[in-house]
Amino acid sequence: MIMILQSLFTKKVLAGLGITSVVAVMGLCWAKLPLQSKVCVSPVQSALTTSLSITLKGHTAWIYAIAVSPDGDILASGSYDGTIQIWNLQTGKGKLLFTIAAHADAVKSLAISSDGTTLASASWDNQIKLWNLKTGKTIRTLSGHSDDVESVAFSPDGKTVISGSWDKTIALWNVKTGKVIRKLNQKEVVRTIAISPDGQVLASGTENGKITIWQLSTGKLKKTLTKHEKYVAAIAFSPDGKTFASVSQDRTIKLWSTQTGKLQQTLNGHDSAVLAVAFSTDGQTLATSGYDRTIRLWNVQTGRLSNTLTGHEKVVWAVVFRPKTKMLVSASADETVKIWQFPRVQDSRRQKAESIKSL
Repeated sequence: MIMILQSLFTKKVLAGLGITSVVAVMGLCWAKLPLQSKVCVSPVQSALTTSLSITLKGHTAWIYAIAVSPDGDILASGSYDGTIQIWNLQTGKGKLLFTIAAHADAVKSLAISSDGTTLASASWDNQIKLWNLKTGKTIRTLSGHSDDVESVAFSPDGKTVISGSWDKTIALWNVKTGKVIRKLNQKEVVRTIAISPDGQVLASGTENGKITIWQLSTGKLKKTLTKHEKYVAAIAFSPDGKTFASVSQDRTIKLWSTQTGKLQQTLNGHDSAVLAVAFSTDGQTLATSGYDRTIRLWNVQTGRLSNTLTGHEKVVWAVVFRPKTKMLVSASADETVKIWQFPRVQDSRRQKAESIKSL
């Protein structure tokens, strides 16, 4: 029971839970859904709908993290049991290439360098590891955090790895040497980090609901944003870097101006904590997921809910759009990775034309 709860809430939260809370949580978290995959479409949506294309099965424990290579060909997935699996997506079927016995504890976050050669993994064993993505061999281990590492990211040039930890610090590492370049004192537990596409801005989300904005090159704190009421689970920048999105245990999704830090929109729709967020490659669609087992797609310009995807049987921990395709990838506590297919634009236009013609 403790293992299950640990994987759901993190080790630190478990320490404060009593038996009554455990029973209540278990009753909530293990409620069953029908074993089916379907797409629930809101009344207000675009013409594009989404369908489940592939389900990848290989992990035997909850899947916390996923990352896709810049060319869209390789998928990495990380699990509670400390393993990482590498998948080939080129065939369209998702072939498992190999499994890495990566960490002594849960793999909480994954990132792939911009050149597609290096995978970074962050774990509750307090370490970050760098891997050759092609061979699965260890390049080096980055040791320096004194507590669980929750989030990891590469700088756009691939020369720096950034990590956020329960030890209340953000560390910047030199990829080539494995040495710490700089440590930022967050003063709060760091739950997530994200880097702007130009590599200038670092955004971090904390346990107490704050978002801090840093100048990455200098380590200078620029802004602190305080609109979330509970912990910030994930942050993502839009492809143009002008906007970033944050999701929280408070069930909300918030869109912010990167330059000013001004709150632009608050999106509501999830029934419980929101855990993951990703922008589509064109920046027009936002994907979010969470404890309610759903993936929700939002129109970034209007803030309206476009689609609600169901099919995962348990918590959906991670979502990411596959580059150069019309695909979304999701990972869940149900031990599966799912790939969702968006129809091509021309197909959508053809369907629309045929519908008009039939009238």
